[in-house]
Amino acid sequence: RPTKPRPSKPSAKTLRPMPATPPRAFSLAGLLSEATTFLAEHHVPSPRLDAEVLLAHAIGGSKTEMYARLRAELAPHPRAVFWQTLRRRARREPVPYITGVQEFWSLDFSVDRHVLIPRPDTERVVEVALDALGSPAAPRILDLGTGSVCIAAALALELPQAQVWACDVSAEALAVARANAVRHGVADRITFIRTDMREWPATLSGFELIVTNPPYIAEPDFVSLQAEVRDWEPRLALNGGRDGLNFYRSLLQDCPGRLRRGGWLVMEVGASQSEAVLRMARSQGGLGACRLSYDYGGWPRVVAARRQGER
Repeated sequence: RPTKPRPSKPSAKTLRPMPATPPRAFSLAGLLSEATTFLAEHHVPSPRLDAEVLLAHAIGGSKTEMYARLRAELAPHPRAVFWQTLRRRARREPVPYITGVQEFWSLDFSVDRHVLIPRPDTERVVEVALDALGSPAAPRILDLGTGSVCIAAALALELPQAQVWACDVSAEALAVARANAVRHGVADRITFIRTDMREWPATLSGFELIVTNPPYIAEPDFVSLQAEVRDWEPRLALNGGRDGLNFYRSLLQDCPGRLRRGGWLVMEVGASQSEAVLRMARSQGGLGACRLSYDYGGWPRVVAARRQGER
């Protein structure tokens, strides 16, 4: 989840008006060039990449297929669809919300404005969890704040004998999560529960693994967030309170009693919060073997802690 300041949403006065209707005839190459220029003028990050993704979406194919057809002209209907998506992107709506899909763990997940867009950095949560868990016969796994269910589904696919519980406070998010679980063939092994992550039922216990990508943006930092995040993604999945640590305090207090002996808690953290979360985990009775893992950009990304005792 981005935590660094990014360009803010441009003023409406700076936006060049979109054509009322798409051009009568345009090759894919011409459309791609004009779209890239248009998005750049609207201060959209990665204008060329976004134009490629949206044009491939409009033709119903991959970027490879799009490039193979660059000299071809786009028919009126997909041309109109393409210009509509560009208008949305110019307002800084994230590309995955426009296309309705985001890749995670080499899988396509359906997304909409009710769920956080999965990030590549969050794949480190899955990797750290798999490494920590080892190979128990039939692990019980809990995913707190499941959102699109990307973490839970990836773990269920990697661990065919696992039974997974996925929790979220948002009914709309759980609807998206259930659809993704069906899409990837793991719905029969994931139990969905609607609950506040800070007030989860006492019956949720006895886990070998608890994973979470919780809300961890500090409230004062929202003003400097990238417009795509600040204005479009669900605030419920982002807001970690005044210092961004509200969820961790609650989780670390409750977690030891929810894990089996030797079980692991694996948490995504903001880069600036890793030391604070590590200190809280190390000071929590019943937890030990605390470790910090980095993402592939070199930023602190995952804190893991183990419940003391043998399995």
